[in-house]
Amino acid sequence: MKIASNKIKDIVRFFRDELGGIYEPEELNAVIRYCFEEVMAIKGVQLDMQDERTVSESELLKFNFAVKGLKKEKPLQYIFGKADFYGMKFLVNEHVLIPRPETEELVHQLINDVNASALQPPFSILDIGTGSGCIPVTLKKHLPQAVVSALDVSEEALALAKRNAELNAVEVSFFKEDILSPSAELFSSSYDIIVSNPPYICLSEKEQMKKNVLDYEPHLALFTAGEDALLFYRKICDAALKLLKPGGKVYFEINAAFGPETEQLLVAKGFKNVTLLKDMSDKNRILRGAL
Repeated sequence: MKIASNKIKDIVRFFRDELGGIYEPEELNAVIRYCFEEVMAIKGVQLDMQDERTVSESELLKFNFAVKGLKKEKPLQYIFGKADFYGMKFLVNEHVLIPRPETEELVHQLINDVNASALQPPFSILDIGTGSGCIPVTLKKHLPQAVVSALDVSEEALALAKRNAELNAVEVSFFKEDILSPSAELFSSSYDIIVSNPPYICLSEKEQMKKNVLDYEPHLALFTAGEDALLFYRKICDAALKLLKPGGKVYFEINAAFGPETEQLLVAKGFKNVTLLKDMSDKNRILRGAL
């Protein structure tokens, strides 16, 4: 099916005709608004007022490209190669997860805690499993007095994270490390805070996941090994016991289905003041503890 004309109203109709059987009406409206904002910088409220406006051939190609991807349920963020996080823009591709609102809550909690604490600058933060770099880049932007580092096992993810630090004009040190088999070099530094949103989905949970996540987002960053949902938390806690300065803190995003279990793990490892916090959906999502 082809677009009837280069007018906005016909492009909107094209979206509805092609995608109406895949997306619910409310979701499709949001998709259309997102595409017009990305391609033509037209906000949703302006769309109806400009329905007779024509678009360029290059813009038309971008809309066609978007519809082709959306028909395969490809996430919009991967189609356009960017995502919003905590009011900032981040580049994304198939090597990194799309930043989530739950992770924004983790970052917000950490920033608030630091601002309310007596922690004296310069203090150091390490992000483990950085992916797109959304956590350390955002923390550095909002806590400029911090010395921020981040690691990942994926070279492709690290390359993108470095670009995101440059895009957002912050200085973050990135390095390659496998936290499941950490090198001796990792322990040559110490930190005041360790934060992580590690893989925490069990393989058995695959069946409950949406196609747009399973088919496009990197399984390396999504799934833990087999059914051991706490594998990464256990390994990161072991590393944190050596990496953290006295009184240092850990912050985790966790699998809501394993809140009490993850909390007990931190307690068993010797962390104090362990607190399990809920996200905006009232799910166990953030865990923090201190040495």
